[in-house]
Amino acid sequence: MNATMKREIANEVIALAKATSQNKVATKAGVSSATISQIRNDKWELIADEMWRRIKSNLNIATGWNIALTSNLKGITSLLSSAKQRKLSVGIAYNAGAGKSLSYKRFARTIENVIYIECRNYWSKKSYVKHLIKACGFKPFGTTEEMIETFLEHMKTLNDPLLIIDQFDKLKDPSMDLFMDFYNELEGACGFIVSGVPALEKRVVRGAQRDRIGYRELYSRIGRKFVKLDAIKLDDVKNICNANGVADKDEIKYIFNNSEGDIRRVRKDIERIHLLKTA
Repeated sequence: MNATMKREIANEVIALAKATSQNKVATKAGVSSATISQIRNDKWELIADEMWRRIKSNLNIATGWNIALTSNLKGITSLLSSAKQRKLSVGIAYNAGAGKSLSYKRFARTIENVIYIECRNYWSKKSYVKHLIKACGFKPFGTTEEMIETFLEHMKTLNDPLLIIDQFDKLKDPSMDLFMDFYNELEGACGFIVSGVPALEKRVVRGAQRDRIGYRELYSRIGRKFVKLDAIKLDDVKNICNANGVADKDEIKYIFNNSEGDIRRVRKDIERIHLLKTA
């Protein structure tokens, strides 16, 4: 890992430590507090590349890439701000690659008291709760019930907290059912975002129609609707390209036409163009 990437990671670590605490950043990053201290004080000699990569991954730090203000980024940011301030519960269901997760991660890194978690298919209920605890900056220990109590008590201490549960559709029913417990405990004190691909909406609506446990209540709490996003526009792709060193109109048009509405493909094409120019 080169020095430029390490500096980007270090700057992010420093900002996060100032916003929360060194110990919380260390827990989220999966490293010791001493390692975070070394990074903050520019003492990098004993920090292996593997450790830098772990910190980068666990803290969702994007290096070598500039985030551009797309229409979805602006729209999602406005929605998250409203949900946080007004203690709203919102469901978002849209195609992968539209910039949902990027927007959530950016918001969580820059705004105080935002807890972001990205779910996985293989998580058990206990794994899910452990990752919630880690997202709060604490080391997970105890029974599932004890960790849930720790999580809820922590959320109650925060000023205008927002819980963003990304890829909510990947959770199994026992984990998804916990949303109602969280909502009932934190109603009026916390905003909630549950987000996923269109399959999330289908699953929740079908579950509510069939009166499956928890689904009707979940659907009701998010206002019986899911927010849709905008398709990626040419101006969005142009902004992303310009922010990352691609200005040629023909290249931008090609990248847009090739993207099929997926920002990940936009990034791959931009990186491919830079690679060809340096070859």
